[in-house]
Amino acid sequence: MLAVLGAAALVLVAQAPWVLPEAAGGENLRPPESIDVYIVDDTYTLKWNSSKELMGSVTFSAEYQTEELENWLKLPECQHITGTECEFSLLDSDVYVNTKFHVRAEKGNSTSSWSESDSFIPFYRAHIGPPGVQLEAEDKAILVNISHPGQGGNMWARESFSFMYKIVIWQTSSDEKKIIETTYYSEKILKLSPKTTYCLEVEAVHSSLQKHSSRSAVQCINTTASKMPTPENVELDAQGESYVLKWDYNTSLNVSFKAQWLLGYLKSIPGSYSDKWKPIPTCANVQTTHCVFPQDTFHTATFFLRVQASHGNNTSFWSEEKYINSQKYTTIPPPAIGITPTSDSFRVYVTCQDSSISKCHGLIYEIIFWENTSSTERRMEKENPTFTIVNLQPLTVYCVRARVHSVARWNKSSEFSDKLCKKTKPGNSSLTWIIIGFGAVVFSVMALYAGKCLLKYLNSVFFPSLKPPPSIDEFLSEPPSKTLLLLTAEEHTERCFIIENTDTVAVEENHLTEEDHRKYSSQTSQDSGNYSNEEESSGSESSRGLRL
Repeated sequence: MLAVLGAAALVLVAQAPWVLPEAAGGENLRPPESIDVYIVDDTYTLKWNSSKELMGSVTFSAEYQTEELENWLKLPECQHITGTECEFSLLDSDVYVNTKFHVRAEKGNSTSSWSESDSFIPFYRAHIGPPGVQLEAEDKAILVNISHPGQGGNMWARESFSFMYKIVIWQTSSDEKKIIETTYYSEKILKLSPKTTYCLEVEAVHSSLQKHSSRSAVQCINTTASKMPTPENVELDAQGESYVLKWDYNTSLNVSFKAQWLLGYLKSIPGSYSDKWKPIPTCANVQTTHCVFPQDTFHTATFFLRVQASHGNNTSFWSEEKYINSQKYTTIPPPAIGITPTSDSFRVYVTCQDSSISKCHGLIYEIIFWENTSSTERRMEKENPTFTIVNLQPLTVYCVRARVHSVARWNKSSEFSDKLCKKTKPGNSSLTWIIIGFGAVVFSVMALYAGKCLLKYLNSVFFPSLKPPPSIDEFLSEPPSKTLLLLTAEEHTERCFIIENTDTVAVEENHLTEEDHRKYSSQTSQDSGNYSNEEESSGSESSRGLRL
């Protein structure tokens, strides 16, 4: 009986289709394949492949995960769809972190395993969509207002300053196209013909990614009829501490002019800036084609200027918007210099005196120097403001002047500074000879002392002192209390006793008493080398002085 049941069970299993562990209800669902993501600005398109036999009978769902998330999140636009792609946006997600997607098939209560895409960073995969474009027409100009790609989205929100734009413009009656490149979000195309139809399209280029957008849709606009002439050829000059604004205007009408200025960076920011223009007080109502105003009117390095003509209630269009970099129009003051002299060199320090720190960057420093009594000049130039002038003569006056060059952008130079003269210090030769002479004297003294010590040592070894006669030696051997001769270690002189009145007194050794000895006086004397030996001269009437 058990054998029959077992055989029947095997038959049932063999006839049933294979069920995946994830599947339920007995369905064998294969997971989607070839997961891919295509991105334009902030629009994601998730695509995948599926077997044809499952199409129409199954649905698909997708989820995503970033490296900042532990869990997978559902994509609301991609739940239980019947196709093989879905479109969505991730406006709350960080486009600079790794992101991945997975998709599965579903049928009733059955689901396939997840099929996962590779991880990627959306910012680097995204394509750039066309920029937004709005046009405004004048009589001889068209104002092009541009908004960066994906305006209001998340993908390029931080990239406003990274785009450059190519404007392609042409007349409808001509095939000739003109390309204008700009980094501004508002560009005025000048010198057009009035009452003429022009068409244009705009392409965005990301400067660091080197990606090009698709071009905007072609837009066409008609320039208007000419009313009052527009001021042309706007220029700016500097005179002392003032600016002189000039323009051309060809008319015999009694017209007045006004000028305005705009902060330079505003044109690089998306959006309208028409209400950001400010009047120049001294150029508000002038009848001449120029006006003068102080340079400190603008507290910015870059700005734009424009001029408008008026006659009664009629006004012209604004002139071209002239870009101004104030560094081009300001002079560079002469630098200050300082000198630290030595005996044969100068250390020269050059200091930029401009009040603007930014204007002291990127400079080249130049100095000229000469001996005060000579007209021959030498020149040095470098990017470092510190110079070392070598091979100078001691106790000699040299003069130095300096100037700076700003060649990075405007190729401008300052005037030379006033000359500064300094005398080099005395040379070191006298001191050197003094040191050498002192050393020689010290060496000679030490050599002499060493020679004397050596000579004394050799004398003591090879020429020892002679032993005195026996009588003197015996006398010296007596106790100190019985002799008048004292030898101490501290005294290096020799004592002797002298017999007075040697011509009248006969000295006999046998009659000499101790008291008689006391009558003799003793004194120090230098050794003459002669000795009196009483044992050898007994009975002699002539006496001889004994000296030791």
